[in-house]
Amino acid sequence: MTAPMEIGAVLRTLAQRGDFITIYLNEGRELLLSRILEVDIKGKTFIFDVGGNAASNQMLLNSARSLVLAVPDGVKIQFAVGIVRNCQYQGGPALTTVFPSDLIKLQRREYYRLPTPVARPYRCQLPFANSTHEWLNVHDVSLGGIGAWVPSELKPQIEVGKVYNDIPFDFGPAGVMKLNFEVRSLRHLEQRPGHFAWMVGCQYVNLARQIEANIQRLMAQLEAERKALTG
Repeated sequence: MTAPMEIGAVLRTLAQRGDFITIYLNEGRELLLSRILEVDIKGKTFIFDVGGNAASNQMLLNSARSLVLAVPDGVKIQFAVGIVRNCQYQGGPALTTVFPSDLIKLQRREYYRLPTPVARPYRCQLPFANSTHEWLNVHDVSLGGIGAWVPSELKPQIEVGKVYNDIPFDFGPAGVMKLNFEVRSLRHLEQRPGHFAWMVGCQYVNLARQIEANIQRLMAQLEAERKALTG
């Protein structure tokens, strides 16, 4: 999109829904989580919330260009902003900038999946028969769900369509989150060369807004780490 009216409409929808935006700084090595607070289509500017880290806020103010990403309901929205300035919004500190010159919006709903660390795998604890609980290694994470490896001996107890509630997920530095999800698929995949295992695909159920923000922050950090490793 290049028309200011269209760009303004997308930004206003993000503001009305209260969707989170992730702002990438320092060539993707730093990030800031925020929300759009107000959009002025006539003036071609918008106001967004300050982040929780003062150093990141200052880095954004010092940046000539930053990348912004939002994924409302799996629809990826991406654009770049230029100079950002301090301002006031409803008596509190905020940030403002002009509309981007262009904006990308993928019309197809798509949840971007990120593989989790192999050396320090994230885990989830599922209940099985005889009141036992087993930790499964998480393979990938998205804003729509997760994929996890299931040992062959436990595979018969996994049912597609079954809903699990309040399952603890250990996301390493991001801490433990309790999630509800539905099992959507069970596939036999090559875990590593010559070694096959079962992969369970799960979709979140009634994901709380704060948990969604935590997962988005986790994914942004994973993406920043991946970019730092690959250059």
